[in-house]
Amino acid sequence: MVDRVREEALKKGSLTVDDIDAMKGEFDKQAAALTETFEQSFEDYVKARERADWDQKRDYPFDRIIVKRFSPLFNETDMSRFDRVSRRMLPGFFMALSMMLGPEEVDEYQEKARMIVGRLREDLGDSFDWEDVYADRDGRMLALDALVGIAVQFEDFERRSEWIIDLINGHLTSATDSDRADAGWEMGPAAVKNFLGALLADLRRALDSKSGKTRIIKRHGADVIRTINSVFRQIDA
Repeated sequence: MVDRVREEALKKGSLTVDDIDAMKGEFDKQAAALTETFEQSFEDYVKARERADWDQKRDYPFDRIIVKRFSPLFNETDMSRFDRVSRRMLPGFFMALSMMLGPEEVDEYQEKARMIVGRLREDLGDSFDWEDVYADRDGRMLALDALVGIAVQFEDFERRSEWIIDLINGHLTSATDSDRADAGWEMGPAAVKNFLGALLADLRRALDSKSGKTRIIKRHGADVIRTINSVFRQIDA
């Protein structure tokens, strides 16, 4: 605002009341747009916090299917590791997931995952377990399609890594709600590679098999393979 006033004053030599009123209208429009952006960001964060509550995963089965890929990293007991990953990252991860895949695409994945869960609950009855969902062929295929969409976002690996680090660290769950060892945890470059390596491990295995690679090319195109392999090389570097 100050820069805008200075610019106008230098241009005209002086400012009249009408000039100031005109600029006030301009500032009001910008403030309204910014307020709307802040409100949407806060709403997105609240939803992400809800999704990070494991008790809510029944309503978000796609989240559970995706998080399963890297959740074993939460069990790390060596708290001195620079690449350690904490459950505190989940709200920021869910926000990143929506941004990378698109909210509508994520909603479609959620609905498909609900259908898979519903089918398995009906087939298995009281013996149903989430491990059945993770092992289900349709569930694995659903996850692979999503992982392709995530992996290609990291083609510019350094830039995208910085982006997800900032997003996750800006939306960590409260330190007071975490174990003491996790209270000071933040995502860093080593942890990003550790996290992505685990998240995309199934995709890597699929590309290592002829049938898996053929399916991915058929569904996503050959160019995607080159991009994903480039991402894996940067993860491994």
